[in-house]
Amino acid sequence: MHLLLGDSQDICCLRVSAALAARGSRARILSNPLSHPERFSWRLDNWHSSTHLHWDGGQSIDDREIAGVLVRNPGFIESDGWRSHDLAYVHAETQAALLGWLWSLACPVINRYPASIWYRPQATILFWQPWLQLSGIPVIEMLISNVDQESRAFGQRLGAVYAPLTSDARYLIGTEDEWAGLAAMQQRCSPVCLTHPHGVPHLACVVGEQVVWEGTPPDEAAILASALRRFAAAAGLAFVEVLLANTAGGIRAVAVEPFPFFEHFGDSAQQEIVAGLVQLLTTESTALSCPSLESHL
Repeated sequence: MHLLLGDSQDICCLRVSAALAARGSRARILSNPLSHPERFSWRLDNWHSSTHLHWDGGQSIDDREIAGVLVRNPGFIESDGWRSHDLAYVHAETQAALLGWLWSLACPVINRYPASIWYRPQATILFWQPWLQLSGIPVIEMLISNVDQESRAFGQRLGAVYAPLTSDARYLIGTEDEWAGLAAMQQRCSPVCLTHPHGVPHLACVVGEQVVWEGTPPDEAAILASALRRFAAAAGLAFVEVLLANTAGGIRAVAVEPFPFFEHFGDSAQQEIVAGLVQLLTTESTALSCPSLESHL
């Protein structure tokens, strides 16, 4: 049986489940195998690891019967009935146990996230910059500063966009009032992060060795595809979404999603992504992991 760890209404899980069923393979979507109503038992020591999963109705499987796992979220639990400090503790313990369990499995797992990504699922482009640049993918130019004059000088060349490091929001800075507000934030609160405006973005999804583009790919698609595969391998991700955009300095990476948003892609691209995921799940290889995990610990 294949386990798809995600919301019961997740379109990606539903379509992968249907594709597996069409091949005669069983699949089950679980929001989190370590939380109610699933009953999870994992026994491990320095030499052995064994798992049993039980569901209502009497069905159960052990880790030898798990043919493959697709990870669509980092193991969230329902907040109803929990006090906030208890919820935070239980969530942290559950996430830690789930990550360890995913690394204990011998079957194909998409993705076996390194801890550095598992605990930082919404990291900014700055987090990904070393991997991207080493793979040959330049990153959009950015400035982090609490000096008003430096920020204004950065914006005078090509314009400026305020890009908070704690959210995906973006604010174009153009008027004197907007620059004054930014300066007040720099002086009273913290440094700000600025980027330059960019053109219409290109959305790419790496699935194993395949790169799927949403819509018309950029002219540099062939070169970028090789670089994107190198990036995914370096980050230890068999399934990752990358947003690239045209800038004054050429095409640049502007965002990375380690838990890809399936809904960002149209039907044609979704079909390719599902086919790629099914191929990864049904391969006999167990090497769907980060080859340089020690570098992340």
